[in-house]
Amino acid sequence: MLKKRLGDVELEIYNIVCSLKEAAVQEVVDEINKTRKTAYTSVMTTMKILADKGYLSYERIGKKFVYSPAVQPGELRRSLLERTLESVFNGSALDLVQSLVKSEKISKAELDEIRKMLNEMEDE
Repeated sequence: MLKKRLGDVELEIYNIVCSLKEAAVQEVVDEINKTRKTAYTSVMTTMKILADKGYLSYERIGKKFVYSPAVQPGELRRSLLERTLESVFNGSALDLVQSLVKSEKISKAELDEIRKMLNEMEDE
């Protein structure tokens, strides 16, 4: 499990870098500014923090720093899920799945995919 926690803004910036594969600070600022205003310096500081925590890596290209994911999204999702499972559901995968399935946000198509995945796991 990854040790250092991510705040909401850190997770948003990490996800943007992942979606772009690699990004300079201005590219992340431009993405965030599509939905809300943010300051360049705030994004730059957060990206440096993410690099210090080990979630992003960077290299200097000319005068700018280009960031890329140091932790793959799947690894981060697993870590966040494990933490949520322990802290929110007291380690009960059943409670977690029941909460998810009973949620109004899950579509019929997603439920069908979950059924298919469970059936395949049973067949193994």
